[in-house]
Amino acid sequence: MKSRLILCGALLIAVSGLASAQGTKPKEQPLSSTKSAKPAAQAMDPKAMEEMMAKMAAPGPNHERFKKMAGDWNLTVKWTWDPSQPMQTTTSTSTITTLMDGRYCQEHSSGEMMGKPFEGMGLTGYDNVLKKFKSVWIDNAGTGIMSSEGTPDASGNVVNWIGESSDPVTGKMAKMRMVTRYADDNHFTFEMYVKGPDGKEYKSMEIAYERKM
Repeated sequence: MKSRLILCGALLIAVSGLASAQGTKPKEQPLSSTKSAKPAAQAMDPKAMEEMMAKMAAPGPNHERFKKMAGDWNLTVKWTWDPSQPMQTTTSTSTITTLMDGRYCQEHSSGEMMGKPFEGMGLTGYDNVLKKFKSVWIDNAGTGIMSSEGTPDASGNVVNWIGESSDPVTGKMAKMRMVTRYADDNHFTFEMYVKGPDGKEYKSMEIAYERKM
């Protein structure tokens, strides 16, 4: 797998460089110009490229969290779409598994929402290059795909997310803020904040995860 990742990365870099070279014509310098042309960027040494790709492809400390999250969970879900109304409470279950030798984790959740069966699925990874968590979420409550970027704090126990998803009310993309807080290996919470009718942010959802024993 590591060899395939290294090969794909090397090909991506090579193709990008070739496309750039073919698609950009050098500007002609006027005869009177006294500025010297900048030297062309040198190609990365193959050995250095291999080492760099291997480092970027290797699971790190932020991927260890996925292993700790793996398992079956009971969820207590509190939510409201009207900040003037109290939150409603429901329960559901979730199963989290790791993928690609711990590089990603997948969550499959099922329960009830507004009196109807609910099913959702998420895929999360940590990008060593961008130094951010990346996540996508889909569920049977809509047809859109929510995508999010998360940044861990210094302790690694709190991840602050910014997400974006289609809004059926406005017909446009809407942003939301989320926070994941890890209390220990058996408990964590997920909070979602959105803007209300008055433009002020409020907590629209809170999910408490407790590992099934």
